[in-house]
Amino acid sequence: MSSPQTPIVTPLPCFLDNYIWHIETSQGDWVVDPGDAQVVLAYQAKRGKPLAGVLITHHHLDHTAGIAALVEAFAMPVYGPSEVREGISNYIKVDDVLTLDGMGSVQVLDVAAHTLGHIAYYLKGHDLLFCGDSLFSAGCGRLFEGTPTDLARVMSTLSALPAVTVIFPTHEYTAANIRFAEAIEPDNNELKHYAHKVAAWRAKNQPSLPTHLALELAINPFLRSHESTVVAAASAYAGTPLQPGEQTLATLRAWKDVF
Repeated sequence: MSSPQTPIVTPLPCFLDNYIWHIETSQGDWVVDPGDAQVVLAYQAKRGKPLAGVLITHHHLDHTAGIAALVEAFAMPVYGPSEVREGISNYIKVDDVLTLDGMGSVQVLDVAAHTLGHIAYYLKGHDLLFCGDSLFSAGCGRLFEGTPTDLARVMSTLSALPAVTVIFPTHEYTAANIRFAEAIEPDNNELKHYAHKVAAWRAKNQPSLPTHLALELAINPFLRSHESTVVAAASAYAGTPLQPGEQTLATLRAWKDVF
């Protein structure tokens, strides 16, 4: 059952730079990657509503540590990948299509690279993507478990979504990512414009997220590894000519790790 109403998505900040995404639908409230239960409990108390369910993207504790307390408080379902060993009531796999009240059709995408079981949730009827740590604004997640081959596949998968897709990453890394992107493409005018906007938002302690795919395709070097400017910058850093795509991505990721 699809909802005629677009969900209202709100960032709940926690820890140093995490966002727990709160999804208010016409049929209940959900959260994505609740690393801190107290933040969610306080928000639901303010709303005077229970939580309808939880979506988990991957196993890292800053995304999962709040599950047990939330289940104890609300006794609701928790969806997630098999790499999450505890707290999941409904294990799901890549290419599953969930029908969740108020959200309609939710497609489970394979974004395994940051971790080997990482998934993302794509609300197809609303063009909303909850991507965990697979993609950030102007950046992507470190390869803790996956390979550059995995990363290339993930970037290709995400690039193929509709350009209007609204993207909800789970970390406020945008300003630091922009500094790296500017080192790659110093003459990218859209990136320069975005950098000014993000600086203004962050100066007021406002989130830079969500982002959207059309913007990321224009400014995110990890989605632009076939662009000649990005390939040239990565090749200069590597000291050898690189092929577009995976070779360039591997160098970009290694460079960003020490930037």
